[in-house]
Amino acid sequence: MSLSFEPSFSAFSSLSRAALSRAAAVAAGAVLLTVAPVATAAQAADEGFDQVTVEAGSITPDGELTLSGSYRCLSTGDSVRVAASIERGENVWYGMDSVLASCDGSWHQWSNTKATEPGAYEPGPARVKTSLVEFRRSGFIPMPTVHSERIHEVVLAEA
Repeated sequence: MSLSFEPSFSAFSSLSRAALSRAAAVAAGAVLLTVAPVATAAQAADEGFDQVTVEAGSITPDGELTLSGSYRCLSTGDSVRVAASIERGENVWYGMDSVLASCDGSWHQWSNTKATEPGAYEPGPARVKTSLVEFRRSGFIPMPTVHSERIHEVVLAEA
């Protein structure tokens, strides 16, 4: 016994090219209508409701570094934090402690001060990476989820 499969398109032979074109256009439109909300949500995520900035920085002669800025976020979790790092060398980042964020959708101010080695940073231009990070439980271990991360240019003032 031999099995053979030869597709038959006799059902389509009675359809005109115009009808097939219309059917293809309707199918394509249905796909676009299905994908459009996803694209809009992705675009909104790229523009980011969750945002964090750094507007000012200062350094004292003894190495006390202060960074400050603003953020907004909207999260149901209670463990969202504002984190900041300052570039020490090319792509070498010095992390500061994070501060707890209030994610109610409004803009809030944040500020963080940390002692660094005297002379590690000089007044002048610096690159700062800011992040909004939420820690979500995954089993017993809280895992970080980054909601927003940006690199900013800031001028460190002498304090």
